[in-house]
Amino acid sequence: MCAYCGVGCTLTLHVQDNEIVKVTSPHDNPVTHGNLCIKGRFGYQHVQNRG
Repeated sequence: MCAYCGVGCTLTLHVQDNEIVKVTSPHDNPVTHGNLCIKGRFGYQHVQNRG
């Protein structure tokens, strides 16, 4: 579940080689209808940043 705002979108994490490569939301989700905001969609890059 995404915690960036109060909506609480359901997230599906796509993992490859132990790293998140994509984040989506189920198409049958009644709130998001499969869409995520930019924070929900790309926030994982902040978590994985090795900078």
